[in-house]
Amino acid sequence: MVKDSKYADNKELMIIPDAVHTDLYDNLEVIPFDKIENFYNKYL
Repeated sequence: MVKDSKYADNKELMIIPDAVHTDLYDNLEVIPFDKIENFYNKYL
């Protein structure tokens, strides 16, 4: 990771148990809307 980048801190790895990548497109049961909203509020 480049520490001098202004984008170095605005990343978060989310591991969603029992979900696959495509579940995050349309499976409303596994999409972590609260975490996404908090991330957007902090970095956008």
